[in-house]
Amino acid sequence: MARDRQPVLVLRHPERAVRIAEALGAVGLASFALPLTDSELPADVDAVGAELHLLGSGRYRWLTVTSANTVKALGMVAASQGTSLARIVSAGGARVAAVGSATARSLAEAGVAVDLVPQDASSAGLLAEFPRGGDAVLLPQADLAPDDLRAGLAALGWAVQRVEAYRTVPYPAEPERRVAGVVEQGTPPPLIALRELATMAADGVQPAIVFTAPSTVRQFHEKLGEGSLAFLPVAIGRATATALREQGWEPGATAADPTPLGIARAVDEALSRGSAVTRVPAPPLNGDQP
Repeated sequence: MARDRQPVLVLRHPERAVRIAEALGAVGLASFALPLTDSELPADVDAVGAELHLLGSGRYRWLTVTSANTVKALGMVAASQGTSLARIVSAGGARVAAVGSATARSLAEAGVAVDLVPQDASSAGLLAEFPRGGDAVLLPQADLAPDDLRAGLAALGWAVQRVEAYRTVPYPAEPERRVAGVVEQGTPPPLIALRELATMAADGVQPAIVFTAPSTVRQFHEKLGEGSLAFLPVAIGRATATALREQGWEPGATAADPTPLGIARAVDEALSRGSAVTRVPAPPLNGDQP
């Protein structure tokens, strides 16, 4: 198949895939958005609220944030208490660490000053630059987040309080509990239904699929039905690449950094190398819509 006819599916909401689509378009690739997962506030919102209260009262030396979704979720809980995340952090005097530039940007947009952003946008990169200490760290994360960051911070001597800030659910989330995430400016890529993959398989199309988190790997695997689909998996980072391998799907490429440019480069690299695609079951024509 001609490279310029090979579509790229980004497993993300269209409004959160604008910059990736633009970066892919710059290298001549057409992209589509296929959301499989969504984000909701946790079942125990009171637990998050209690930790925010402690954060504002000076209980924690550091607030460590690993995603823009976490920023949005904390902001929603803070707003329900009649305040804001920025006011809480300012009142408590905690320093703030962000796992990468996208998270740091989301914090800045919420009015929160960031003290530490590692050059390597990963848990390992953050741990490599995080100071040693014996005080307390608040670590709000998704329900499916791995334990490596908590364990690493504890190994550095910190007393880590991990709290579930939001949970990952199949798309779509309950509207009143949905954590909307970051809406990017620009024209979003077209939305594609999961069942349309069956048509691609029937037509011999082999899409490149950008897996944007380990949870998208699990959801993609769970939603597959009868038939077969050949596709080229591309991972947004090392954790997602590991999740792909756990399913027996070797990534055609892994983004060196999780930015739109980094993702576009990874897709371009995988397609240019002509990496072998993986054949897996594909959803039937009457499968669920995304």
